[in-house]
Amino acid sequence: MKDTVQNLEQYDTIYLGYPIWWGDLPMICYTFLESYDFSGKTIVPFCTHEGSGNAGTQSKIQSVVKNATVKEVLAITGTDTQKDPDSVKTTVTGWLNGSK
Repeated sequence: MKDTVQNLEQYDTIYLGYPIWWGDLPMICYTFLESYDFSGKTIVPFCTHEGSGNAGTQSKIQSVVKNATVKEVLAITGTDTQKDPDSVKTTVTGWLNGSK
């Protein structure tokens, strides 16, 4: 990783975005999760994919950050972001407002 997060302790909620690569999080995401203490924090994951959905990444993240709460993953098909961005914007806005 090029940079580090300064004062991570000041954040209660971390939004973690990533693409699904070969059915998993990119390794840099694991490195990030292993590099900090997420105890008591809430991680809100979201990803893009091309057919594998969230690929079970909620449980994969939870296995790395055992003392954090990991919310359900918002999974968006990458093709949809290109072909129907208005629908994706509506989905993401609803998700951010708690009505996924």
